[in-house]
Amino acid sequence: WDPKHGPCCTVEDFRIDLQGLPRSEWNKSAALVFAAEYMRRRQGRQGENRTLEDVSKAWLTHVMALRLQYKHKQQDELDEKERKARNRRRQRKHKLYNRRLQTALEYPDIKDRAVAIVESLGQDGMSSDESDHEGHRGEAMYHILDKDWLSKQVTAWLRMLDSLHLRLRYNGKWRATAGAWPHFRTTSLHDSKGAPVKGLPVDFYSRNWYGAQNTFAREQLQAKEQSNTLAIPAEHAK
Repeated sequence: WDPKHGPCCTVEDFRIDLQGLPRSEWNKSAALVFAAEYMRRRQGRQGENRTLEDVSKAWLTHVMALRLQYKHKQQDELDEKERKARNRRRQRKHKLYNRRLQTALEYPDIKDRAVAIVESLGQDGMSSDESDHEGHRGEAMYHILDKDWLSKQVTAWLRMLDSLHLRLRYNGKWRATAGAWPHFRTTSLHDSKGAPVKGLPVDFYSRNWYGAQNTFAREQLQAKEQSNTLAIPAEHAK
């Protein structure tokens, strides 16, 4: 919009700028449009002694209040969207925890170690993910956010349980059983920002990550003695 070509809008197509500054050139032009129409409608009324400038200034003050309300509404909507996204991620982690635990119980040869690993990590130790299109229609692709503090051996156990879960779903005959299929999950380039689970055996933590922690951080972590249970049985190490 070029002020040289006239007002920014008309009474019939009145618009204000809530994104920019309250006293932007657009809003000052809109204030004059409003003030002129206000003065026209109240012309000749007894006791009406406000000038065009008075009305224009009053309107700009009103715009400041409107802009503040608009910004608060936008922030509230953003906060609500982020809250719902966090809840969906938390629900997926809860389902992932239960799924891995149930899968572990189905395989007697690894049950004790697998259950101990999953239960030690708890729901907070399950991998986080982020969706390509949270809240949109269609099949979402979930990008796994790796935990830089988790050892590769523990991660391998979790991936193995995910693979065994699919084998159970297919019944070993490429026939899917009833129930919802796992989400499409792929590795992300980003790491999870979540805090590490405290009180795990020291070999549950990444060696490089643990070695980089200072004395205070290690004391807070309260790592236990090495578990020596992370070797995957040969028949499952494929």
